[in-house]
Amino acid sequence: MLSLNSVKSFSQPLQRLLLLSIIVIVLPACSAIPPQELEDAPETMHSVDSIVKEDVEYPVDIYDPWEGMNRSTYIFNAELDRYVMLPIVNGYRDYVPLFLRQGINNFFNNVASFNHTLNSALQLNGETTANNGLRFISNTTMGIGGIFDIATGMGFPEVKEDFGQTLGYWGVDEGPYVVLPLFGPSNLRDTSGLVVDFVATTWLTDDVFGMNGNGGWLVFYYIMTGVDTRANTSFQYYQSGSPFEYELIRWLYTSGRQAMIAR
Repeated sequence: MLSLNSVKSFSQPLQRLLLLSIIVIVLPACSAIPPQELEDAPETMHSVDSIVKEDVEYPVDIYDPWEGMNRSTYIFNAELDRYVMLPIVNGYRDYVPLFLRQGINNFFNNVASFNHTLNSALQLNGETTANNGLRFISNTTMGIGGIFDIATGMGFPEVKEDFGQTLGYWGVDEGPYVVLPLFGPSNLRDTSGLVVDFVATTWLTDDVFGMNGNGGWLVFYYIMTGVDTRANTSFQYYQSGSPFEYELIRWLYTSGRQAMIAR
């Protein structure tokens, strides 16, 4: 009678022989299967050229060679706005009555109308020059120095024109994008225009409105201009909801200025 050990010793060589037979039979069969030819992958639904247009300006395309410095200035402006400008503006809104704030805003807008008139003339735009000129004259005289805006009701709306737009009208390239301390987004052309507009405004307030070289009044005038401008600007730093706020502001400013020059 066979013992259990003798059965195991007999079955192990049989298992090896069976396994070897399977290998001998299967391998030639596998080698006989013809190789599969690779098929070309289907074309993508949208090519790169159909997504990225050559004639479209994207936010990343804006010429910004001073980006490192500009980003630092952007952060500086955000901190200055948060800890200095907004507290001042909030106090201005809380303690200065609305009618007085409106009169101050009208006055500064009227002074700006003088620059708008000059630049409209430099752009050889007769219709806009007449509109801005009549607006300035009407508000300065009947509006008591521009405190009251009667020109809009007379059919002379505000049409903003600055020297940066004038340079753009005559074909001056905008140049590199730049973020100015306190003033914010700009470019090299518009920064140059800002200097010219500043000189024109200083002459008007000094000689026409009777400041007569009084430096203290001139400083006060520009401080109040900044407060009034910020009080009438709804923009809040880092409240756009975009993780790419710097790029967004850069694109909005650049495209907006291009539209103003092209109109």
